[in-house]
Amino acid sequence: MVFKVIFKPLAQLEVSEAFEWYAQPHIVMGEAFLAELEHTSGLLASNPHLYPRIENELRRANFSHFPYSLFYVIDGDEVNVLSCFHQHRDPRYREGLLNS
Repeated sequence: MVFKVIFKPLAQLEVSEAFEWYAQPHIVMGEAFLAELEHTSGLLASNPHLYPRIENELRRANFSHFPYSLFYVIDGDEVNVLSCFHQHRDPRYREGLLNS
């Protein structure tokens, strides 16, 4: 079964901001960031249960080469990505993800 991966508005905004940061001329890693995002999204589509639950139904998929995690919930045949979270941010920021 292939799951549909849906990025909620907050996650879309965070992905956009991260891409803009890494795409800066002095960093030049925007395409690499998008490739990592696509790879992780593909893993979620094929096996969203691969990553652990961290709180109730909220799961976290860590990127391999960037300090980001996708926080998501599984809803039937959909994977709803709630946040593309920079791992050095205050973890209390994600407390309200399940309520948003």
